[in-house]
Amino acid sequence: MSRTEALARRYLEHSPTALLSMIVIDVDHPDTLVRALQQPLTHPPVSWVAEGPSGRGHVGWLLKTPVVRTDAARLAPMRYAARVEEGCRRSLDGDVGYAGLLTKNPLHDEWTTTWGADHLYDLREMADALGELMPRSLPRRAADSSGLGRNCALFNRVRLWAYRARLRYDDRAEWEEVANAYATAVNWEFAIPLPLNEVEHTARSVARWTWRNFSAARFSEIQTARGRKGGRKGGKVVSEAKREANRVRATKVDRAALLAEARA
Repeated sequence: MSRTEALARRYLEHSPTALLSMIVIDVDHPDTLVRALQQPLTHPPVSWVAEGPSGRGHVGWLLKTPVVRTDAARLAPMRYAARVEEGCRRSLDGDVGYAGLLTKNPLHDEWTTTWGADHLYDLREMADALGELMPRSLPRRAADSSGLGRNCALFNRVRLWAYRARLRYDDRAEWEEVANAYATAVNWEFAIPLPLNEVEHTARSVARWTWRNFSAARFSEIQTARGRKGGRKGGKVVSEAKREANRVRATKVDRAALLAEARA
């Protein structure tokens, strides 16, 4: 819908699908405002707090430079943003199950809104303010991921799988269907899965990028280039036949099982 219509809603998406322009934490406690503003702060001064009648609410920080969340994104900024988000969540004891999609619209009369710092944040600035509360790394297991970390984990798993799996498909529609099934299967590994529309967007984005940019010829070029750089493993030359066997093994996917699980 239009911006004017969206701003009249009680809830809205705080960031575009392809960009993260705001970090938002869901505080499922009756003292959201106190947690957000009490001194000394263990998080950066907040941009806004939107509370409901129960005192539970959402706390947001506006970013100076949005973080790209599409297949064209560099994974490092996404991971860094996820770590910053987790630090803010820890500081406020926010809800680990919050998907980060919809937020209380701070401009709506339904909520009691307190406006904070008139400032746009760099992620590095937020990280410095969080100090030791910001985790050094994201969880290795998908089941332990939360918040934006789930988006990072899903994106990373799907793209790494897709680079090789793409070579097994000649029909674009079929390829996108399989990519979505794979992403859906990964999503169910999370303790609290992402909304299906988030999963579908990630799968479609990765599938379309790899369809445009990866082919058997392109993969051959990459392998040849790597071979020129060394082509050795453990002191032995890795044969072309061995490379091909490894490639087939890595790209082998039980498509029927994935689709069945996705449709269940």
